Formats: sequence, structure tokens, C-alpha cells
Amino acid sequence: MPISGKTYVWGDRAKHVPERTGVYALYNENKVLIYIGESTSLRKKFIHYLDTNFSDDPRKRETRYYTRESTSKQEDRMKELLDEYRQKHGKFPKCNLPPEPPKKEVDRKWEFYFYEDSDKPLCEVAFNPQDLREKIKKVPVSSLEFHQKRGDFSRWIRSVFKNIQLAEAIEKIDKSGENLRKELLNSLDSTEKAACPRCETKTSPIKTWKKMAGRPTKTGERIQHTMAHYKCLKCNKTFRRVIAKEKIKAS
Repeated sequence: MPISGKTYVWGDRAKHVPERTGVYALYNENKVLIYIGESTSLRKKFIHYLDTNFSDDPRKRETRYYTRESTSKQEDRMKELLDEYRQKHGKFPKCNLPPEPPKKEVDRKWEFYFYEDSDKPLCEVAFNPQDLREKIKKVPVSSLEFHQKRGDFSRWIRSVFKNIQLAEAIEKIDKSGENLRKELLNSLDSTEKAACPRCETKTSPIKTWKKMAGRPTKTGERIQHTMAHYKCLKCNKTFRRVIAKEKIKAS
């Protein structure tokens, strides 16, 4: 281990480390080093990690152990530790490296990583459309503009979750600044709500179900609709809508 001395178990007790300037190392359950860091207050840094569950970089959630070392020259010491690690292993610990950039084509297993530019990761990750919505609320507008211009949001929704209707709605957004944030949130909020055809009141569905549509393509795919049944809270009218479409392999 790069920092000599006692190894501690990660947990709430880490909030009570001495309030000193220093360096620290994080390890996973196999005691493999995943991150080397520094702080002007180790206590404040650890409290932040524990209170936010490593929201700044979810990869650090593997942490199970840590070591620490007090020093007034924490930045120099961290560089020294990183150089020692790289000389031994040929690379930096994985959480000292930026996450993989978003791909042009994605798989169901891939998360959505936020960037401000192609070489500026934010260490914010979304795992599903609901999580995407929460991240869109707080990331810088410059990140939203970067991804929207590339078509990353719509591509991820279409390729990973097969939600064609939502992907198309996001793809059509042509805004910038806070207006872009607002439109993205509106699209993610309104995927199930529909306007009553009688009084135009926005209504949430009381029931949803899947329904196959059309014949299989030459590749064996069919379109599956997600149907929704509504009852207007204002005028009591009932109606149905298609709220999602996805391509699936015909059985």
C-alpha cells in the first residue's frame, strides 16, 4: 500500500478522523487501491463522501477500506504517491482516471456519463431515464448543450431503453441555455402524462400494458407499444394513448 500505517474500515466512523491537511487512499473489498486523493481537511472530505455516497464519482462507491497520512504538503505528496503507483503498475488508480466518454453506439449495460466537452468529464452518471432527469437538474448548461448538439441523450434513450417516442421528442429540442434544461426536463416528465381530449387537463395513466403492432421485419423485430388508460380528474372522461414504442425480437 502506498501510504504506510493502519488500514481503516470505511464507514461513518471515518467522519471523526482528525481535521488535518493530508493525503488518503481508498481501497475496494479486495484491498485493491482505487483512488489516491488529498485535502486541506480530511474530516470534511470524508464527511462529504459519506453524506453524498460519492455522488461526485460513483465509481468510488466500491470503497471498503482507507488509509490516511497527515502532511502540510498534501499536493506534492499526492503527486509522489501517484508517480510511485504508476511506475509500479503502468497506470494510475482507476478513480484517478476520467470515466469512459459517452459512446456513439451504446449497449444496455452502459451508463450515461456527463461531459462538458470531449476531454472534460463531470463525474456525473445516469443509470436510467429517471436518474437522467435528476442529473439534468444539476449539471452545468454547457454539459447539456454539448450532449444535445451531439444527439447523445436521444441516442442513449433509443439504443439502451428502446423508447423511440421519448428519443424522438428529445431529438426535436432546439434550445440552448436554461431553456434547453427546461425542455429536456419537460420531455422526461411528460412521457406518461396526456392531455384529456375533452378539457385538455394533463392526466397520469391509471393503467398501462404492452401490445404488439404490425408484422415482424426481415430481421425478426416487431414494434411493441406501451398503452395507457386514462381517466381525467376534472371531467371524468376515459381515453387511451400510446405512450412508448420499442423494437423487440419477435418470439
